[in-house]
Amino acid sequence: MMPKRTVDKKAIGQLLNDIRSAFPHLEIKLESDHPHVDLNLDIPQQSGLKFDVNVNLQGDELHLSAGHFWLEWFPCSDPTVIQAFREAVCGLLSGEFRILEYYRGRRAIKAELQRPSGEGWQTIGTWSVLSLPIPWHVTTKELRNIPGTAR
Repeated sequence: MMPKRTVDKKAIGQLLNDIRSAFPHLEIKLESDHPHVDLNLDIPQQSGLKFDVNVNLQGDELHLSAGHFWLEWFPCSDPTVIQAFREAVCGLLSGEFRILEYYRGRRAIKAELQRPSGEGWQTIGTWSVLSLPIPWHVTTKELRNIPGTAR
């Protein structure tokens, strides 16, 4: 039997506070008594942020959602996981990273979190739904903050 991992809720709370401190011009609401998750960070669309972002802790998983993108990082008891999560959230808020959403008609079928890589983009996380290969044209929409406006 594998040992149960212990989540340091105080350390995750500090991570979320660090993210909030890195973007002092953004209105960011941290909830430690949310009814559905252990810790919750809501960042609504506002001057300096072009879309809503949610970050939360659910058990041993850190979640990031924006637009149609939603991905979890686990186990959050692993320092390398925490660092990758911090980089993803800060990259998205700063405008360095982007989310590329894919639509078939008006239905979102996939969303990718991407970081710049050379002359292009590297996908570091993907959300998708089961989608039949219907021969409809797929369109994309980029969610990207304007670099430099959120700090």
